[in-house]
Amino acid sequence: MEPNGRLLGGRYELTALIATGGMGQVWQGRDTVLNRDVAVKVLRDEYTGDPTFLARFRAEAQLAAGLVHPNIATLFDYGEVAPADPRGEHLAYLVMELVRGESLSALLRRQRRLPPERTLAILRQSAAGLAAAHAAGVVHRDVKPGNVLLGNDGSVKITDFGVAVSAASVPLTRTGQVIGTAHYLSPEQAQGHRASAASDVYALGVVGYECLSGHRAFDAESSVQVALMHIRDNPEPLPDDVPAPVRALVEAAMVKDPADRFPDGAAFRDAIDQVMAGRGFSGPVAAAGPAATTVMPVVAAPTAEFPATQPRGAWSSEAAQDWSPEPAEEDREDSRRRRLLVPLLALLVVAAVALGGWQMLTSGGDDDRTATAPTTSATSSAPTSSAPAQPTVQLVDLTSTDYVGRPVGDVQAELTGRGLVVTLAAQETSDVADGLVTGVTPDGPLTPNSPVTVSYAVAPPPPPPTPTPTPTPTVEDPGADESEPAETEPEETEPEQQLPGDGNGDGNGWGNGRGNGRGGNG
Repeated sequence: MEPNGRLLGGRYELTALIATGGMGQVWQGRDTVLNRDVAVKVLRDEYTGDPTFLARFRAEAQLAAGLVHPNIATLFDYGEVAPADPRGEHLAYLVMELVRGESLSALLRRQRRLPPERTLAILRQSAAGLAAAHAAGVVHRDVKPGNVLLGNDGSVKITDFGVAVSAASVPLTRTGQVIGTAHYLSPEQAQGHRASAASDVYALGVVGYECLSGHRAFDAESSVQVALMHIRDNPEPLPDDVPAPVRALVEAAMVKDPADRFPDGAAFRDAIDQVMAGRGFSGPVAAAGPAATTVMPVVAAPTAEFPATQPRGAWSSEAAQDWSPEPAEEDREDSRRRRLLVPLLALLVVAAVALGGWQMLTSGGDDDRTATAPTTSATSSAPTSSAPAQPTVQLVDLTSTDYVGRPVGDVQAELTGRGLVVTLAAQETSDVADGLVTGVTPDGPLTPNSPVTVSYAVAPPPPPPTPTPTPTPTVEDPGADESEPAETEPEETEPEQQLPGDGNGDGNGWGNGRGNGRGGNG
């Protein structure tokens, strides 16, 4: 896809590539009708022919078009360009507000940790944007630093509703599929349950944790392991220099049970307002159930108020849209990473989640219904006599030709995200560029957690240098002709080689002639 310089829909001129993600590219463009700069999100070529991906793209346009709020990046237009030639390129695109500044992920890569007041200001505006979406019945489902844009004017905007879901929408994914980015996935999503507004609150709480600590709440070598950590583990405590009210606020947003969490963005925003005003806050109220409703104690107010807005800094004038996957920065990895469970136990847990319908799509997805697999809760009432429904295994349909010729890192990430165990195999060849996939085995429908081998090209080593042959002495041939070189008859040529030249030879003799040349061998 190289649409640079072309005019989409006879109106939008693409001028510069901003970011590349799993589903497409984001370009800076120019609306030639209204004479304004815009951001244009173009779906990848390979997805425009897929009805499911096109449906997701259209659904994003429909959902985002109904969301108008200062803390949500505004959607202006949606279009598709059908080629005149049936073999030509089909394009689908979204036209959005161009936010000048940077993404929160870019800021964290540069600064690692943010001060509490700056973190609260970002969380407050982000929660306000989510509150507007939740009020409209829309759940974002992919809140992460890359989807939080920081404008040069101090504004914060939530963007990329590519995997959002409306309460009234028709599901576009199968039962039990999990949508989102693993590092910011709520425990209920990781277990295959339907995402709710409280799921967005959890993800935003994880974002706040990352801002305050300088590292991700959970990290591991695969997205499945990270998702399992969201379900069963607690993150390391925040640093001691984080004020107690701020610490309590983030911890309340990251409670495992969504019933004990802030129910939506509005409730989280109000709690942030209380902390920023120095008043402390009442924790979220648990949902009504068999047990009595409990209210968390009020957190003591801090000694100083936090400013309502963060100071404006000398940020970049570049567009803030950052639609790329979250990077795995080595400089931000937690040096105290938790030990992984015994491999056998981890495999058993992974298999259990996979049988419940686990599928991780880091590049986006659509509506997920409530999983049919039974779940357990510490607060559940007495078990019923009915037998639990058997989990349905979601097979992974793998076609190796879909991956041949693609970068090996991209293929490894995609297949791992689909729940497969990837082994890389280098293949020496000069016919394919270094790092490109040459094959994937096995083919066909696979069960989750199945092993697959991804072969990729590496250049063969250069041939060793040809050794210089060592001259060997010539064996005299008694029967050699007299015209052979002189060394074959040393008894005749040796005296001539010993004759010094007198400097007056013609250059062609043995130094005995007379002429203007220099004597040979003399």
